[in-house]
Amino acid sequence: MLRELFIKKFAVIDELRVELHEGLNVLTGETGAGKSIVVDALGLILGQRGQSNFIKTGAKETTVEAIFDAVGNTTAEDLGIDVSGELIIRRIVSSTGKNRSFVNDSSVGIATLAEIGATLVDIHSQHENQSLMSKAKQMRLLDSFGKIENAVKEYSTTLARYRALSDEKTRLTQNIKDRDKRIEMLRFQIDEIEAAGLDVKEAEALAKERTVLANLTTLKELSESAYEVMHKRDGAIEDQTAVVVDALQRLAKIDESAAEILTMAKEMQSYVKELSVMLRRYKDNIDFVPERLDTIETRLETIRKLERKYGDTVQGILDYRDSAAVQFDELTAINEKLDTTEEEIASAKKHLEAAARQISKQRAETARRLEAEIAATLKDLALPKARFEICLTLNRNEDGSMVFFGDGADSVEFLFTANPGEPLRPLQKIASGGELSRVMLALKSAFAEYDDIPVLVFDEVDAGIGGETAERVADKLKELSKRRQVLCVTHLPQIASRADSHIRIRKHIAEDAVAITVDALYGQDRQVELARMLSGSITEISLEHARQLLKKGGEG
Repeated sequence: MLRELFIKKFAVIDELRVELHEGLNVLTGETGAGKSIVVDALGLILGQRGQSNFIKTGAKETTVEAIFDAVGNTTAEDLGIDVSGELIIRRIVSSTGKNRSFVNDSSVGIATLAEIGATLVDIHSQHENQSLMSKAKQMRLLDSFGKIENAVKEYSTTLARYRALSDEKTRLTQNIKDRDKRIEMLRFQIDEIEAAGLDVKEAEALAKERTVLANLTTLKELSESAYEVMHKRDGAIEDQTAVVVDALQRLAKIDESAAEILTMAKEMQSYVKELSVMLRRYKDNIDFVPERLDTIETRLETIRKLERKYGDTVQGILDYRDSAAVQFDELTAINEKLDTTEEEIASAKKHLEAAARQISKQRAETARRLEAEIAATLKDLALPKARFEICLTLNRNEDGSMVFFGDGADSVEFLFTANPGEPLRPLQKIASGGELSRVMLALKSAFAEYDDIPVLVFDEVDAGIGGETAERVADKLKELSKRRQVLCVTHLPQIASRADSHIRIRKHIAEDAVAITVDALYGQDRQVELARMLSGSITEISLEHARQLLKKGGEG
């Protein structure tokens, strides 16, 4: 049950708190007083789209908060939200477009908010009456009434697999057409790459070797010069180190403390000799072979050519080869894969047809039950001769195969006529908004027996009706309120007089501001409001009529 709704800086509302009770709650007031704004604010709590024009002029944000008695709300519990006491939902929409939503102080996204809200409140308005004309909406209502949603979900999963397999068959069939040319091309590419015998480190090594070969003359000169300094020319380093060692040997014979210096000198002499030998080997091994440089250039050009065709690097070329090999194997085995895919398609189609037939059967059975319930309710709503029929068509192609839609193979259309002798027509061809409202109320009355949504909201569902019809609609809303909490925005005194809780919304216009107030009406105040609704002015006659309505409704 919805216990309280708090609204701040919403549309023309500065701040408003509405307390609600069990049974039938009605909101009344002058046209434009802000009754429907309250319903819009409640919609925001339920995850409906937040718009910047919801924010009161001059304010930075709007806040709406609702308190529910919602112990054991499994949807919230499944999301890890504690609902052992009450469920408090708060939503804040800022002028910057930022939305913040909280359930029992836990921050949640809009999708989660909408998921929880759908289990708490069902809002019906003139706008929804228009949506009732949509065949898609009619199908959802039918499936909901018959509890067929899970079967439709399973069907949709099978349909997705069937379509994926069909797309795969189309791809394979196209590949077969181009297969021979593609196989030939792939074989050439794979052979060309493999014939090159590539190694990921080869290009780098060849580039280094090419640099050396291109500078052999310089290398020869530098190494010869260094070797001469070390070994050949007068005063060579080898000779100088020999002189140093000989001097230190004589010195150490005289002064034993110089032994460590002598050891270091001998090590230096050994390193110098080793360096001299290495320099000699290096310079002697420098041998310019033009053919080798040509070989390297040719090899590098081969790699560059393959890189231009298959990848920016040697690794990219090898990756392309691997991918081509996979495609090659697939194409060479494509007939076998196509046969397997066709078998899977046939199996999926068989399951799909069986699921579609079962759903269609369930819908037909549900349609007959719903028609009977609607017919009985329409009589209660002053439409005793009205007929309501659900037309279901199992769609087939010219070859007799089923047409698979996203929710089955059926198409549905709700047909209605209010008067005997007139043909059944689609709902969108019903001229009277009052008749359409009553069809909607009849549907919701039927659904109230089967769903467990605790709060039903009707926003001016009484449009276009009056007199005896209004009495019947009031009776139906009162009956509904015995099983659900009902909140109804109404202009009809017949409905307002049946309320368990009567709330009046008033707008006060000052020079520079608009204020909205809410009052719970009892006794004389309620009679006065009903009198206003009856005649537009407060007279003794209208007050007496109001007293009679309250007496009939069980009060007074």
